[in-house]
Amino acid sequence: MGVIEVIGGIILLVAAVIVIVSAMLQEGKQGALNALAGSNESSYLGKNKNRSFQATLVRVTKYFGIVFMVVTLAVYFISAALK
Repeated sequence: MGVIEVIGGIILLVAAVIVIVSAMLQEGKQGALNALAGSNESSYLGKNKNRSFQATLVRVTKYFGIVFMVVTLAVYFISAALK
C-alpha cells in the first residue's frame, strides 16, 4: 500500500463514519405516527423545532457522501495508474 492509498483510506473511514452518524441522527418522516401518539406539531414552534439542525444534518450527509464517492474514485484511479 502506498501513501496515497493509506491517506485515502483514512479519509474514506472518516467520511463513512460521518455519513453514518449524520444519517442516524436525522428524523424520519413519521408525521402520521406522531399525530396518533398525541404530538403537538400544529403550533409554529412544533413545526419549526430543530429545522435548522435537521437541514444541517441533511447537508452534512449529502456533502460527505459526495466526498466519499470522489475519494473512492480518486484512490482507485491513482492506485491503478501507479501500478
